[in-house]
Amino acid sequence: MRRHHTVALLFLMQLCYGENCPEECQCFSAAKVICSEDKMRVLPMNISTQVKELIVVASGVTHLEISSFRENLKLTKLVILNSRLKEISCNAFDHLVELQELEISGNYHLFTLEVQTFNKLTNLTRLFLNNNMISVLYGGMFDSLQNLETLQLRGNSLSYLPNLLFRNMHKLQELDMSFNNINSLSSDVFQNNSLLRVFSMQGNMITDLPVEIFTHLNSLEELNFQNNYIINLEHAMFPTSLRKLILKKNRLVQLSSGVFHKLQLLSYLDLSQNHLSELPRDLFHNLISLKNLDLSENQIVSLPSTVFKGLFGVRIINLHKNNMSMLEDSLLRDQQVMEKLYLSMNNLQNIPKGFFDYLDFQCIVQLHGNPWRCDCEIQYFFDWLRYNNNNVEDFSRIYCNYPEFIRGHNLVSVDKEMLVCSKNLSFDLQGSSAPITQSVFKIPFNNYNTNQCSLQELKGTTSIQCKVTKCTSLKFQAVFEPTNGNESERTVSTEWSAPGGCFNETL
Repeated sequence: MRRHHTVALLFLMQLCYGENCPEECQCFSAAKVICSEDKMRVLPMNISTQVKELIVVASGVTHLEISSFRENLKLTKLVILNSRLKEISCNAFDHLVELQELEISGNYHLFTLEVQTFNKLTNLTRLFLNNNMISVLYGGMFDSLQNLETLQLRGNSLSYLPNLLFRNMHKLQELDMSFNNINSLSSDVFQNNSLLRVFSMQGNMITDLPVEIFTHLNSLEELNFQNNYIINLEHAMFPTSLRKLILKKNRLVQLSSGVFHKLQLLSYLDLSQNHLSELPRDLFHNLISLKNLDLSENQIVSLPSTVFKGLFGVRIINLHKNNMSMLEDSLLRDQQVMEKLYLSMNNLQNIPKGFFDYLDFQCIVQLHGNPWRCDCEIQYFFDWLRYNNNNVEDFSRIYCNYPEFIRGHNLVSVDKEMLVCSKNLSFDLQGSSAPITQSVFKIPFNNYNTNQCSLQELKGTTSIQCKVTKCTSLKFQAVFEPTNGNESERTVSTEWSAPGGCFNETL
């Protein structure tokens, strides 16, 4: 119902202002005009002097010249979006001296801009030049934009930035150069932009960062270099004001101990999809404000027990898809308020005793995609899963990879008495081993219907005696693991058919 009321209101407003509205446009107020017509080749000239916002979408306009705009227009906002614009003359905006926001985006035939294009736009605070085909920016072309606060040049074809391109933008706060082909940045590119808060270079071709590039950016809070080719980061190169740092999908192989040590305000750090195999034990020690740490999709083999020391406020640690085969039992000693822990898609075979004891009972854990070794050593993890299944994402996908007879089965569906270690059952085929003391254990067979068996050694002969509780065949399987490491593991199996004449009674 509300939507219908809105449409009706817009229709009434269109009726009110339609008398003075250009034919190709819609005028929903005296101050705002929207034009969208593919056949429109030039901007309408009968736009009222009361109009403050002119938005042109999907038009056939190909050129902008000084004659494209009436001299007495008082526009504060101009948008030309997804049109066929090819050329903008150097004086096209000379009459629009009151313009505060300008967007020329989505014009795939626009390859260049003249140096003087923005010379008269001294009141401009927001400039958007996204998703065009601009390949070159000339030095000095932004010199008149001393009041500019936001500049976006996303999705163009830029390969470099001229030195001191932003030298007169003393009020610049947000800069987005994402999805270009820029391969380097000069160390003095931001020397006059001390108010810059947000800077994004996502999706470029940067290979390294000059050590002094951020020296003057004392207000920088968000920095995004995702999807570049950065190999190395210099010691303590980032400004202390930083709160969000994204270095996802680069080519980082190692990090020095002090690279993040000044970042006590940092709350978000993304190092995912790099080539990190190990981390210094004190890499994150000064990140006292850190809330979200993403280390997923690297090649980390193991983590020092103190690597997360002092991260008392961290809420999310993502270690998904690494090569970790073991964890230190005290790794999460300081993470008592953590909300999410991702350990999925690693090479973990077990969880050390007490590992999860430091976490809050509401912490969500992801563990699937690991080759769990379901033997006697996994009982701590087994018990923890049973009592904390509501805290585990993809709980049903935690599969045993060993031993063979329960491979592929969900760990928590396995009878706890089946979690035995083959080394406790090993013996010499010739009976020359030390005497095996008598013990009682469970051997699974026939879809986990278990029967009580005992193992004993007498006069050099090892025997297994089983009380079969159902009229069924019996399969015995023994796994021999040599202790000297020179021989490979061997498996021996034997199967006996159900005795003739039995009728599901105890044998």
